[in-house]
Amino acid sequence: MLQQFTWGAFLLASFVLSFLWYCFVLLVFYRREVFGLFGDGLSERLPHRWEKGLESLEENAGGGLGEGRLVSSDSLMGRSAMPEGMAVLGMGQLSFGGNPDGRYEQVGLVADVIQELKLIFARLEKEAGSKLDFFRMLEKVKEDYGKIGAHPNVGAINEFIAAHVPFHLSSEELENLWY
Repeated sequence: MLQQFTWGAFLLASFVLSFLWYCFVLLVFYRREVFGLFGDGLSERLPHRWEKGLESLEENAGGGLGEGRLVSSDSLMGRSAMPEGMAVLGMGQLSFGGNPDGRYEQVGLVADVIQELKLIFARLEKEAGSKLDFFRMLEKVKEDYGKIGAHPNVGAINEFIAAHVPFHLSSEELENLWY
């Protein structure tokens, strides 16, 4: 029975069936677009929020709140909260507690001051320096590291000085050492 069909009849039937299939797909899935091309009015343009004056990108870019608008940095649910136990700190506020072996910060301002103090103590021992010599040498350290008086670990530096200085310093002298 298939031998009775010619190639021309086969191609014509496949073109007609393909055309009907694509017409069906267009009418079912793209009905609004197809009828919108012919001007039937079935395809309406959706309204945009910015056309009704609900949002203005220029005003919102300034970061202020306006008539129902969100700040650009806020999300729909609001600003995200930091996880419990976390805080934003400056570099000088970061320190590690509980140094059981007596080591101080390995890198940074405190470590540099400790190294300078070690050099001062070595020089005081070598030259048999006095308390007045120590205060003179410490003035140079204060000039080089002026911010150390407000550092949160200044207490650890004072403990290091009290433990290694070759003479006695009172607690009042230790407190006023960096000012």
